[in-house]
Amino acid sequence: MKKSHVFVLLILPITLILTAAAMKYARGPYYICSDTDNDYLYLVSSLAMAESKQVFFTDHPGTTLQILGAVSLKITHALDFSEKDSLAFAVLKNPEFYLKVINIVLVSLNVLLLFVIGLVTFNLTKNIGLALLLQYSPFFSDITLRWGLNNISCEPLLLFTSMLFVLILVKMVVDENIYKSAHWYMVALSLISGFGIATKVTFAPLLIIPLIALPKLRNKIGFLLLTAASAILWTWPIHSQYQRILHFFYITLTNTHWYGYGPSGIDTASIKINLLNMLTGLLYNPLNILFILTPALIIIIFNWSSAARKKVWHDISFKVLLAVIVSQLFSALIIIKQNAERYALPALCLIGFLLFLQLIFLQRRGYFRNLDTKKVTFFIIVFLAFCGAWRVFEFKDTFRELLLIKNDTLTYYRKAENEYKNYLKIFINQQPRSITPSPLAGLSYGDHMASHKYSHIKEISEGRFSKGLYSETLQKIYGETYFYNLCSGEFYTWTKSFFIEDMIIKKQVTKIIFYGPPDYRKKKDALIACRTGSVLHFKDASDGIYANIYALEGIAIKAVNFEQSRFHCY
Repeated sequence: MKKSHVFVLLILPITLILTAAAMKYARGPYYICSDTDNDYLYLVSSLAMAESKQVFFTDHPGTTLQILGAVSLKITHALDFSEKDSLAFAVLKNPEFYLKVINIVLVSLNVLLLFVIGLVTFNLTKNIGLALLLQYSPFFSDITLRWGLNNISCEPLLLFTSMLFVLILVKMVVDENIYKSAHWYMVALSLISGFGIATKVTFAPLLIIPLIALPKLRNKIGFLLLTAASAILWTWPIHSQYQRILHFFYITLTNTHWYGYGPSGIDTASIKINLLNMLTGLLYNPLNILFILTPALIIIIFNWSSAARKKVWHDISFKVLLAVIVSQLFSALIIIKQNAERYALPALCLIGFLLFLQLIFLQRRGYFRNLDTKKVTFFIIVFLAFCGAWRVFEFKDTFRELLLIKNDTLTYYRKAENEYKNYLKIFINQQPRSITPSPLAGLSYGDHMASHKYSHIKEISEGRFSKGLYSETLQKIYGETYFYNLCSGEFYTWTKSFFIEDMIIKKQVTKIIFYGPPDYRKKKDALIACRTGSVLHFKDASDGIYANIYALEGIAIKAVNFEQSRFHCY
């Protein structure tokens, strides 16, 4: 391989590093989180796993991320020779630093794999264009970049797993002795698939690809059995939670509303809305039409007659192409059921591979006879340049959005800390929602969610306070800190619950501000209903877009029925 080829194959990995750095700058601290899985939740879960404690946050299941996080925390702490504190004390005292370490590890894994994909593809095909096409996989979708780079969540590890999965499939497609090597591909794909399922169940649709592409029935059966074994291996640290995990997946699948919060059945109205949102998102990007139509046309054209059908079905590239499309359709069903764009990340990682398969298939059918390798490479590079221009256009909007959230949240966080020093501060949490515009709220949320066993999302939002795994440690580090769970109506500190009436009436504390997200005010006007039936009246001290400061104006004792007046998070 020439040095020039290595240089070219380094361009996109370096671009991925720069993109990750830009998005991290725009996003700001890790505690600034929209309504998704909070980074602090995985930090506390990883810490618990590092200390061999039982982890109860297993919704995805996410075990592989927790294992990776645990290893990263232990190594980082061990290498810091100036650190005298215990692992738990060090991590909880400086959470942003340790989250940054985990993020660097995740980005590094993806960058390294992207370079390896380029090298392997070039060695197999001798075509630098095809290597670049596969390397461009993370850049084909804004969703992949937004969720796969700057979060401590399952998505960055899903990006890594999906690309590793593609790497094995590339080797399989170009292998001239597929039948002789089928057992090797079966083992490799099943090990990766089990890892993917243990990371997040949204990886499951990709299992369809080996089931269609592997040549023999025994290979398909072996793939399923080894995938199950691999998934059990990676989730063994949480094996005591298997029944709860399966129950969670079951109600999510069979019940209506978010994560099965509603009654059993099919919510046709929500499905129609989710389908419309998905189609609107697809049509917004003109490249998506190309990604959808071209493989569909190839399949239709080459299956038009029975004679053509027999020929193409002997071509592994065609079988894998069909399998990829089917797996993406199943991923679409997940989005239609649970409207969250990040769930499409594994399927979106296959776009580059989908284009690669089409070119390989058409090349084998003789459609590029009059084009040499240099011309094919030229057309691929021109196409990728066009895709890159569109991605920059979309990326600017994402960058500005993240920057706006960061600046607004930091402005009001500093205002709460600096201008209200003499006020008692109460941080608003919305468990199980993870909007936490302060590091203390993030730690409280992470400790609570990682420490308690829940079978249903309703149990989280309506559950009463109980101490977490690290409540005592957090109390030692940060002292008495006050929180309010908007969903359960309960006030609490790190270690105990309390009545706000005692604080206001008995202790005569009247200078109180609440700091948190602004959206609940649209539903409850200028009041908060407490579990005791009392009502707190507020006035806006500061009105932000993503964070607000509310000053207590008065209290009405036992004024409402809490169950009738409570804020419903779901």
